[in-house]
Amino acid sequence: TFHPQILKAPCLLLSLVTGLNLCSGKFGSPITDDVNKLPVLKQNIPYDYEIPVSYIPKEVAGTCWVVLNIYPLEQSLRKLANMFGTISSNKDNILLFIAMLKSLRFTFDHDRLETAMQSFQCHYQEQSLLTGPYFDYIRDFLHTAAQGTPDFSCEPPPCLSTEQTPGVQEENRGQAWSRRSPLLLVLIPFIACVALIVWLVSE
Repeated sequence: TFHPQILKAPCLLLSLVTGLNLCSGKFGSPITDDVNKLPVLKQNIPYDYEIPVSYIPKEVAGTCWVVLNIYPLEQSLRKLANMFGTISSNKDNILLFIAMLKSLRFTFDHDRLETAMQSFQCHYQEQSLLTGPYFDYIRDFLHTAAQGTPDFSCEPPPCLSTEQTPGVQEENRGQAWSRRSPLLLVLIPFIACVALIVWLVSE
């Protein structure tokens, strides 16, 4: 569950510290050539490493995909960076991408961003992605973010109901029947034998 306190940051000071242009006000400008370091990270981190991330799929988020996923991705990268020591090229590279995401987020209206995330709250999915798919996701995210201005106009679809659809109910009934079938195959002959014995005794 996200309750981010998305604050307006002193982007000028952060620009001086990180060397990135964080105050231009243009959506795509904070994405630098450091994107080329993604393959390096992808190669340096074991391929079977599972990295947790919360996100909303594109088919649900629509044109608000970048807006809705930027903060959770930033938090995911922070947790990943903490897995490495202070003197680590992996940590240094991850911090570069955190700075990119933060600078993108600073170009958004923080109130609208928080409202949008809360509106789509029930659609966030928690997953652990392997190294390859995780950094492919980051590459796709940054590429999409660089294409245009942020969109806050999306209407969230209804939250998924806990009630089962008729199709799911029918499937569950079929599974229950398949579980009972072996027991019935044993009981039917047994009952038949008992009935036969009772009949023979009564004769």
